[in-house]
Amino acid sequence: MYNEYMEKHMYQAVIVDDEKEILEATKKLLSDTFNQKNVPVAFDFYTDSEAFLSMLEQHFHYDMLFLDIEMPGLDGITLCRRIRQIAPDALVIFISNKEELVFQTFEVQPFRFIRKSELKELCPSLVEAVITELGRRAPKLLRITDASGDMLSIDLRTILYAEAQRKECRIVTTGREEIIRYKFMDLERELAPHHFIKTHRSFLVNMAYISRITKTGVILTNGEELPISRGSSDDLKQQFITYSMP
Repeated sequence: MYNEYMEKHMYQAVIVDDEKEILEATKKLLSDTFNQKNVPVAFDFYTDSEAFLSMLEQHFHYDMLFLDIEMPGLDGITLCRRIRQIAPDALVIFISNKEELVFQTFEVQPFRFIRKSELKELCPSLVEAVITELGRRAPKLLRITDASGDMLSIDLRTILYAEAQRKECRIVTTGREEIIRYKFMDLERELAPHHFIKTHRSFLVNMAYISRITKTGVILTNGEELPISRGSSDDLKQQFITYSMP
């Protein structure tokens, strides 16, 4: 749950509530509880949901968002609907006394719905759940020192595949490519525990990005097709089925 990344990372949170006194009390309660867990969180707060959205559309940077539902102008559910368009995986927690609105929030898939009247009582368990989720989302870093002595650090979850290229390895991620002087067999050993499979003598593929396996290749979620070794299709399919099972 708690790891090295969480110790060093300052999380960003925002509270949006049109009642200033409640907002300040919520901020103090959440801040104190996160501090007790030794998880550093910096809080922003807004009493105007439309002003908050305007800022958010320019620069989304929050790890967690605590929203009231009933607010003048832009209500919390409508605000969350827009947040989902900007950041589909945003960690949104509704804090509201309008219990009857809980079913309406299902559309925008909040992480939690907490009654304001119960926040003090439920805050420790809420914060514990948020910390667990942040830990699950924290980058899982692959650190490699190549033949030249340079160190490369990559979030394992972003790696689509790695390819052997003579004395180098090409690592393709969701955002970039890296070429490193590193033995392919050593890279295979590093990646094997993280659900990477060797589909071909020159390719290691992250199973999280496999869309389809045919008799001649592996098709990734981005549409790219990689070769597979002759006769290995059935074995790769079985490995993928095992990986996909809950």
